[in-house]
Amino acid sequence: MNLSRDLAQTREFFTSRAEGWEDRHPDDDVLFSWAVDQLRLSPGDAVIDAGCGSGRALVPLRGAVGPQGAVLGIDATPAMIREAARLGRQSISVCAVGDVGRLPLRDNCVAGILAAGLLPHLPDPVGALREMARVAQPGARLGVFHPIGRLALVARHQSRGAHAHDMNIDPHRIGPLLAEGGWTLEHLDDADDHYLALGMRNG
Repeated sequence: MNLSRDLAQTREFFTSRAEGWEDRHPDDDVLFSWAVDQLRLSPGDAVIDAGCGSGRALVPLRGAVGPQGAVLGIDATPAMIREAARLGRQSISVCAVGDVGRLPLRDNCVAGILAAGLLPHLPDPVGALREMARVAQPGARLGVFHPIGRLALVARHQSRGAHAHDMNIDPHRIGPLLAEGGWTLEHLDDADDHYLALGMRNG
């Protein structure tokens, strides 16, 4: 997989932090489950965890779609996919190294997409949003989510030297960004301790 310079830097950043990632963020499970609930999935649905990292959302996603549903976790960092495997996440989903800007899926096949911690690390967010819209069914929901407040996230990125485009989730930017990518912003929850922009697939 050919990566842009930005994605290569993101991969380098997360590779060194992949092992034990969830141990450093032990309180995020409840918020991830809440974010998955906002997608309003049904048993039998197909869903993507875009930028899945260690696969923390895969458990509630599997719970939402049931054994007949399909769950795909995709991440650009191989070390994160290995961490997901170490945590047993591949027993409940398909976990793959890949680029969310080039999803290996047919058109109009998924009912929901969770993009947790993803948009600030995308050099071409509109292109990725359009690709996610391509594979989404009309009316499908996209959750742009962070289990941390937006301002705290910016401070974390700055303190850790992460290469991030934090303006992608700015309250004044996220609506037009989603619209350009084929989504309508339904709801924005820009709270002190979490962030969720919920979009619906146009058409």
